Amino acid sequence: MKSRLIALLVLISSFGFSQKDIFLHINPTFNSVNFNLNTNYTGLDGKVINLDHFNYYISDVVLTHDGGIQTAVVDPVFLFTPLDFGFYLGSYNIQQIEQLNFLVGVSSRYNTQSGSEAVDISTYPATNPLSFQTPSMYWGWQFGYMHMIVGGNADSNNDQIPDAYFEMHNLGDHNQRVVQMPVVPTNTTATQADIYLQCNIEQWLRNMPLATVGVLHDQIGLNDSIMANVNQFPVFTQPLNAGLMENSAPEVLVYENVVSWKNLEASNLKIIDMSGRIISNDKLLESSGNLSLGLNTGLYWIQIYLDNGTPILSKKCLIVNP
Repeated sequence: MKSRLIALLVLISSFGFSQKDIFLHINPTFNSVNFNLNTNYTGLDGKVINLDHFNYYISDVVLTHDGGIQTAVVDPVFLFTPLDFGFYLGSYNIQQIEQLNFLVGVSSRYNTQSGSEAVDISTYPATNPLSFQTPSMYWGWQFGYMHMIVGGNADSNNDQIPDAYFEMHNLGDHNQRVVQMPVVPTNTTATQADIYLQCNIEQWLRNMPLATVGVLHDQIGLNDSIMANVNQFPVFTQPLNAGLMENSAPEVLVYENVVSWKNLEASNLKIIDMSGRIISNDKLLESSGNLSLGLNTGLYWIQIYLDNGTPILSKKCLIVNP
């Protein structure tokens, strides 16, 4: 009788877990509004700034679920930019996600020549986030990857006009930061869960004298302090009602042979092969949807523009034809 009860409990437990596609979205915001490059914002110090780039890596993502079970995400590294901040984490046997852990920056095992899994950057395929990027996220074999980069102009004389150029490009194996946070996923369907977070840029830039820093490419001083902000201030947060609502920011995801978009205004999808030939140039008639691309396996540029010419996504992608 006891063995039958155990068998029944095991059977019930096995039915409690289901394979789910997990997506992570970290929407960049500034003072609680959706962030855009080349736009004036007022920082926490009252200074007006205008950013022309803001990119960062996260790595070693771990999902805690179903009463404390930990599952490491297969892909080790992701590169977040203001135009590319939603990623497919994979399909896992998960019922309910409880916590998210990740490292801000490139894990030391991939970083610098001393990393146990580090390889020459030129050996990565073009679609790998550790391959060459524009702007560059790599400082060289000795110093490794830049965990985050930010640059633009800041108001230097209180006239509300950003006029002083700055760059803060952070590197160093001691500058990665661990983030651990409870999360409430949005169970979009029975087989899909989306984790919606915010990256609060004004908090990440807190206490940074951007109008006077000039160009800093290093691992000490202010570049150490800006990474410390990740743990000292609410840089990464989740809305309290995250499980009840979806992200309202425009977003595009490309995975396998499908492009998926949400919350777009009237826009156009252009697909270009590696020879520069335009494969298709289509109007997206709905604000949200999915489109099966039907492309042969290979590298393509996926570009999406609003009708006014504003770029939403321009990304080199590996399309896989199952």
